[in-house]
Amino acid sequence: MTTHWLRSPGPGTRALMVLTVVLAVVAVVLHFAGQGDPAASAPGSLRNIFVFATFVSGFATYLTGRRRS
Repeated sequence: MTTHWLRSPGPGTRALMVLTVVLAVVAVVLHFAGQGDPAASAPGSLRNIFVFATFVSGFATYLTGRRRS
């Protein structure tokens, strides 16, 4: 029986992993750049959009990584 630990990620999963990392880095940079600015944490701000996009991309990466190969 093969477990999911022995599977290798496909090319789509690798691309999504890179996208997730890039989005996370941008979200962290925007977080530190916007400290002390109340508008940076307002709903719909650029930082919140990148944080949400990071979670969506991470979930999509998880789902593609769970596929059988």
